[in-house]
Amino acid sequence: MKILVVHPQMSLYGGAEVVIVRLANYLQEQGHEVSILTLSTKDRKEYEGLNFILPPEDRRMSYHLRGSVRALKDVLKMYSTLKNLCEQYSGDFDVVNAHNFPAIWAVSEGKKAVWMCNEIPDLWHGSQNGLVNKMLNIGRLGDRIITRAKSPTAVVPDALIAKRFQHRYGLTPEIIPYGIDGEFFSQVTNARHIDNAFVVLQPSMISPSKNQMAVLKAAHALKHIIPNLKVIFAGYKEQTPYLKQLEEYTAEHNLDTVFTGLVPKEELRDLYDHAQVAVFPGKGQGSWLGPFEALATGCPVIVSPNLSCTDTIRSLSTVSDYLVESMQNIHNHYPTYKAQALKGQEFVLKNLTWDKFGARFLEVLES
Repeated sequence: MKILVVHPQMSLYGGAEVVIVRLANYLQEQGHEVSILTLSTKDRKEYEGLNFILPPEDRRMSYHLRGSVRALKDVLKMYSTLKNLCEQYSGDFDVVNAHNFPAIWAVSEGKKAVWMCNEIPDLWHGSQNGLVNKMLNIGRLGDRIITRAKSPTAVVPDALIAKRFQHRYGLTPEIIPYGIDGEFFSQVTNARHIDNAFVVLQPSMISPSKNQMAVLKAAHALKHIIPNLKVIFAGYKEQTPYLKQLEEYTAEHNLDTVFTGLVPKEELRDLYDHAQVAVFPGKGQGSWLGPFEALATGCPVIVSPNLSCTDTIRSLSTVSDYLVESMQNIHNHYPTYKAQALKGQEFVLKNLTWDKFGARFLEVLES
């Protein structure tokens, strides 16, 4: 079988890109031919052995939305370029596997398609602008109409996303949890303290949708209760107004905060090992792999109930938007939460493997 994977950009190696690489490698190991159609890529060892289809010129775009007009132009430009490339190349493939928005829009009419939907497309989470919200409602209706016209088979990683998918599109998706590099992340040297600190780690791209400000506000509220509290933000960052806002808040309240930028997987594993808690207070965008990677190291986890992993992870972590209370509970009763995390580690190693994900996804492609 010849499979065309369509994804807007592979230049940043985040959660969606990890899923694509692991899936493509699995499918190739099973004897299938896979190509990845994308607007940009980057030299990475993870991409070795993979075939990419690219436009004549790199169409890399910012991962941060700087205003509704700019964002709308970027989305339309991505859609147009992906659509043209799909029309040019998809005829040579048996099935198209679309990933992040707007990939599913770009699939040629009548082409067999499987959409790996890791989140429902929504920009400007929690906007207070009435005009923007009206535009978003129109956009959601348009998304429903366009996506249903493609008649895709859809796959989502969690029951919560399945409910959101049914609400948006009126379609019932398959639920297939992603895999985790559990063996790798479980090879830790046992939890250690960094400078005898209570370390709160958020391993996410710096973005309003990842909600780093909520972590800083919780750290400020707990500053005199947990005086050795240290916050580490480990993830891709650009010089944006939001990053400046975070840095200014840190300085204003004299918080012990580190912005590491994007770190190698080995360093991320060490940070999980050092941390007393990993937090994921995102506003509904992605963040599926990170909480389970943290559990694989035995690190206690706090996740927002808005995130796509909550149905799977609920009994293995703290699911709450109340960071102050949750962080203080873990600090005060750490052995209890550590034991919960170790049960989570067992669950991840047993149930969330890439072979299981790949085998179930291949069944969907073949059907």
